[in-house]
Parts: sequence; structure tokens; C-alpha cells
Amino acid sequence: MHYGEIISLLALGFGAILGVMALISPNWASGVVRLIEDPDPDKPGGYSEFRATFGGFFMLSHMMTAALLLTVSASEVNLLSVLVVLPVAAAWIGASFGRTVSLLVDGSKNRSNGMIPVWIPMEFLVGLAIAAPLLQFL
Repeated sequence: MHYGEIISLLALGFGAILGVMALISPNWASGVVRLIEDPDPDKPGGYSEFRATFGGFFMLSHMMTAALLLTVSASEVNLLSVLVVLPVAAAWIGASFGRTVSLLVDGSKNRSNGMIPVWIPMEFLVGLAIAAPLLQFL
């Protein structure tokens, strides 16, 4: 297994752990993404979104990508390992891009810029780490 694939698996594991945590504790996910459920008692909910989007989606997309990476890295065709990880890597890098646009454009529509400058490079680096199988071609 190439060291880029190991880096990718670790980053995918990080994403899957975030998903498991959000699935188990929607309150935790709410705090991480700084979103809250609708405070109107006539409109309860929001937890299913945290469990689905930040939980199940994150958990299974990262776990499936890791499983596919482990499967294809066992073969001789290493290009497949790159193709397997690129969609999830692109999603993380896209999140970083979207957050950058928000930082530049949204201003006071964000609660504060406090964590945004921390999340931008973190999401970008996780995306690069997931794309690390590309290193075998450099």
C-alpha cells in the first residue's frame, strides 16, 4: 500500500468518525456546525438533519470510500485508488471554497468569523489528505 493511500485512509477515518459522532449526538453536531434546530415549538425537528446529513451521510460516504480504497489498493491498478477518493476529496475542498466565499461575501450574516478561518484550511487539508493517492504519480 502506498503512503498516499494510508494518508487518505486516515483522513477518511476522520470524516467517518465525525459522521458517527453526529449520528450519535446531534447536539454535538449542532455545536460543531453552529446551527440550531427551529426554536418554534410548533416546528420541532432539525435533529433528523443533523443525524442524516452530518451523521449518516458523512459516516457511510467516508467508510465506503475507505472500503473501496482498500479493495483497489490491493490490485496493481493504482489509478483506481485515485478515482475512488476524488469525489470525497473534492467535496471537502469544495466545502473549503464555499466557506471562503462566505467569509468574503456574507459578513454580518455569519454569527462571527471566529471559526471560519480555522475551518477553511482544515477542510482544504482534509480534502488534500483524502486525495493523497495522487502522490504516487508525482
